[in-house]
Amino acid sequence: MDQETQITMARVAKIGEMSEADALRIVNEIYADGIVSRSEAETLFRLNETLSASDVDWATRFQDALADIFLTRESPEGWVSDEEAEWLIAQVQMDANEPSVQELDLFLHILRKADGAPPDLGQYVLNALSNRIISEGAASPMMVERMRYALFAGAGEAGLWVSQYEAGILFRTNDAIASADNAPTWNELFARAVGNHLMARAHPEPRAIEEALSREAWLKDTSVNPGRLFARMGASLLSGNWFEAVTHDAKKAEQARMAAAAAATRAAAKVTASDNAWLVAGEEHAGRISPAEQALLDFLAAEAPGFAHGLAVAA
Repeated sequence: MDQETQITMARVAKIGEMSEADALRIVNEIYADGIVSRSEAETLFRLNETLSASDVDWATRFQDALADIFLTRESPEGWVSDEEAEWLIAQVQMDANEPSVQELDLFLHILRKADGAPPDLGQYVLNALSNRIISEGAASPMMVERMRYALFAGAGEAGLWVSQYEAGILFRTNDAIASADNAPTWNELFARAVGNHLMARAHPEPRAIEEALSREAWLKDTSVNPGRLFARMGASLLSGNWFEAVTHDAKKAEQARMAAAAAATRAAAKVTASDNAWLVAGEEHAGRISPAEQALLDFLAAEAPGFAHGLAVAA
């Protein structure tokens, strides 16, 4: 960075203001030799607020530059280290408590390109997305797709399938926006993601059917019904330790297996009010089911007959 640019940055740091012309000149100076240092990467974060509002190409340049330095120029190549994740989060928190949309998109871009990332980074992104949706008062189509990708990236603690932590964030978000005019895709995402978590948690050997239970199969393609893999699961509910991890009570788990198998074999079986108990337990709904929660119940009833009934007994 030349002396003139350094002087400009010093002035900006002192008065906390920057013209678009100054910002563009500094960016072009940095990009002339490529982003090769943390100090240059930090400068891009400071410039982001100024340029994101006026430069239509800025988001792409910002994302690609940061992904390049962390995934290509620094080791381990292709991975986000714990230290790098902490640094990225610190840059966001330097300016505000919550990341901007551009910064959220940066994190999602890095998660998409990385071979792996610390669970803390995925959890931070999911929480930030949840907080933004809640602050906006509803789930917009674009924010739903960002949440879908954050879940699909699998940076959470479970990896293969949606974790309890991730499902908890979805429930927290939905509790806050249950009565809002949400995008229809919110209900669908909630149903698929929480359904994936519940199935993996209740299954006796989830790793035995990793492909069927993978979050990729449930979340990536919204045109297919991954749960159809369980459409004839009535007989399988009688074998193995289904629901053991849900109740931690062997006798209750057995009752749940029997009840689920019986419900799965009934023709045109419908989810009853009692089957909703596991979903609203502990929630201050006074028994009311939100559209997203109803979508979850409908999804389970259609894709895994009897499963919701077993959960109700095990709860």
